[in-house]
Amino acid sequence: MTDGDLDTAGEIVHTLYVQARSPLATSSVDEAKRRRRTASELMHRFALPMAVYEGPTHRPAIASDAWTRLLGAAHLGPADLSAVLESGTSARIAERTFVLLGGREVHCRVALQPLHGDLGDVEGVIAVCADITDATIARRLGAEPEALVWSGPLDAMTDYHNARWSSATGGGTGPWQTSLHGDDLDRTMRAFSEAVRNRISSTIEARIRSANGEYGWHRVQFSMSPALDRWYGVATNIHVVRQAETERAELVELERAARDDAEQANRLKDQFLASVSHELRAPLTTMSLWIRVLRDASSSAALRTQAVAAIDESAQAQSRLVADLLDVARAISGKLFVDLRPVSLAGIVRAAVADVRASAAREHVEIVVHIDDTVGKVDGDAHRIRQIVDNLLSNAVKFSDAGSAIDVTVRRNRRMVILDVMDHGRGIAPEFMARLFQPFSQTDDALTRSHAGLGLGLSIAHQLVMLHHGTLTAASRGHGHGATFTLSIPAASHRVPSPAPGSALAAPVLDGIRVLIVDDDWRVRDALVILLARAGAAVDTAGSATAARAQIEANTPDAVLCDIAMPGEDGYSFVRQLRTAAAPGGTVPAIALTAHASASDGHRALGAGFNLHLPKPIDVERLVASVYELVAARRSAMR
Repeated sequence: MTDGDLDTAGEIVHTLYVQARSPLATSSVDEAKRRRRTASELMHRFALPMAVYEGPTHRPAIASDAWTRLLGAAHLGPADLSAVLESGTSARIAERTFVLLGGREVHCRVALQPLHGDLGDVEGVIAVCADITDATIARRLGAEPEALVWSGPLDAMTDYHNARWSSATGGGTGPWQTSLHGDDLDRTMRAFSEAVRNRISSTIEARIRSANGEYGWHRVQFSMSPALDRWYGVATNIHVVRQAETERAELVELERAARDDAEQANRLKDQFLASVSHELRAPLTTMSLWIRVLRDASSSAALRTQAVAAIDESAQAQSRLVADLLDVARAISGKLFVDLRPVSLAGIVRAAVADVRASAAREHVEIVVHIDDTVGKVDGDAHRIRQIVDNLLSNAVKFSDAGSAIDVTVRRNRRMVILDVMDHGRGIAPEFMARLFQPFSQTDDALTRSHAGLGLGLSIAHQLVMLHHGTLTAASRGHGHGATFTLSIPAASHRVPSPAPGSALAAPVLDGIRVLIVDDDWRVRDALVILLARAGAAVDTAGSATAARAQIEANTPDAVLCDIAMPGEDGYSFVRQLRTAAAPGGTVPAIALTAHASASDGHRALGAGFNLHLPKPIDVERLVASVYELVAARRSAMR
C-alpha cells in the first residue's frame, strides 16, 4: 500500500464527510441525517482502516469497521493530531505502534489530512492506516520475508499469526501446535518451553503442515521479547535443503554400501579362487603321488589296489568340482534345467545311501534308514534328485562327529514326498543360517576350514529343488546340536511302489559289436579300447576325422564314438559328412564324447547328426549301456 493510496482514500472520506454534514447540501434535517448515515456506511465498506477525529480528542467521531478490527479500542492521541490541527496541512506517520490488550503490538503507517469546515477552518483530522505489523515484526526478529511468524503473551494463547502463516498453513488463527507433525510435537514443545522458561533463543527443525495437507521441514526458532513479556516463533522453510541433504545422505550410504559390496565381492572372489586352486591341486597331488607308487615295481598288490582306489576317488572329486562349477554357471545364466518324469525318491535314496556307507564307515558314522515304500513316485529328474540327495548325505557325513548316527527318513505328507536327513554333528550357527544356500558360502576360513569343497553344493541343490517345484529347508539349534535338512517334492500323479532293493538290471555286454573310437588324444583312445574290450566289444581307433573315414570305408563299425575338438576337422564336420547319402556307414549310430558339456553343446551335437551327447569325464557304464541300446535299436529297425 503506497502513500498515494492512503492520500486518495483520505480525500474520498473528506468529501463524503463534508457533504454529509454540510447544511448547504441538505434541504432538511432528515436529509442531513440520511447523508451522514450514508457517508458512515460507505466508510465502513472501505478495506483500509480509517477514522475521523473532530478536534484534539482521543476518540474518533467515526471509525470504520476495518479500523476497529485492526486496532480494537486503540486510537490516535492528541500528539499524533496536533501538527495537522495547527498547520492545516497533511502529515504522515511512518510507523505508529499501537499496543492492544494482552500486550500485542500492531504497527501502522498512517496518513493524516485536515478536515475543513464550511468556512475553510480546520475542524478535525482524517486518519487512514496501512497495517505494516508483519513487516515490522519480521524486521525486528531478523526473519526472512517468507518466514512464518506467530506470537503470544506468556500467560495466554497465541494471539498473532502473520499473513504468511495463514496462507501457507491454512491454519488461520488457531493454535500453532495443531500444524506440527505428530512425531515432532514433543521435542518442539520442549524447545518452546526452554526458550520461555530461560528467556533464551531456542532452535529446532520440525515439520509443519501446509494448506494442502502435506508436511514440509522448517527451521523453527523461539525467542523472547523481555520488554513486552512476549514470545515469538519464526519458521523458515528448509524442506528443499533438507530433502537435498537426505538425498545426499542416501547417495552417500548407497555409495558406501556399494563400496562395501564390491570389497566383499573381491574378498569372496579371492577366497573362491584360493578354494578352487586348492580343490584342483589337492586331487592332482593325490593322483600324482599314487601314480609314482604304481610305477614302482616293488609295490605290492595291496599297495597297487590302494593306489588305484585313491586315484579313482581323486578323479571323481575333480569331476564333481567341474560339474558344480558348470551348474553354478548355468544357474546364474538361467540355463539350469530338469527333465521331470515319475521317479522313485525312495529308490534314489537307497542307492545314494549304499554308495555313501563306505565313506561314513571310515568316519565311524552310522547311517540309519527309515523308508516308507508306499510313498509312491515324485515328478522329478532322477539324475538331479540323486545329485541333491548325494549332497545332503555327504554333508551329513562330513559334519558328523565320530561315533554318531545319521537318520535318513523318507515319508509322505499329503501331496508331498519328504526326505529328512538329520545328523548329530557340529550344527549350524544362527548367523550363518541366512546365507546357507548362497553360493561360495562356507563356515570356515579358506585356510583353516576342516572340510574340502567350494561351498557350492547346497546352493546348487537349492536351485534344483526349486526347479522341481519343491522346497529345501534347514534347521539347527546351533553349534554342537546337529542339523536337519528337509527336502519336499510334489508326488507324481500315480502312486507306484518303489522297486525292491537290488532289482537293477544287469549291465549289458557288447559281444559281437564293433566300435570305432575317434579321438586325437591317444591316452583316451587306449583307455577306452581296454574298457570297451572288457565289455566284449571289438574296438578300432582313429586319431583324426580323415583316418576315421578310411577306417569306416574299410570296415564299417556298429557304432562310432567321436571327440568334438580335434585338429584339422572337428567332430561336427565329421558327423555331418558321415550322414550324407553317399557316405559309407551313413546310418551308423554316433555318440559325441566331449568336454564341451553345456546344454547348448548337446543341442549342437544332435543337430549335427550325433545320436547322443555324453560329456567328459566319461561314465563308462553309461557309455556301454548307450552303445548297446543304440546298436540294438538299429539292428531291430533293419530287420
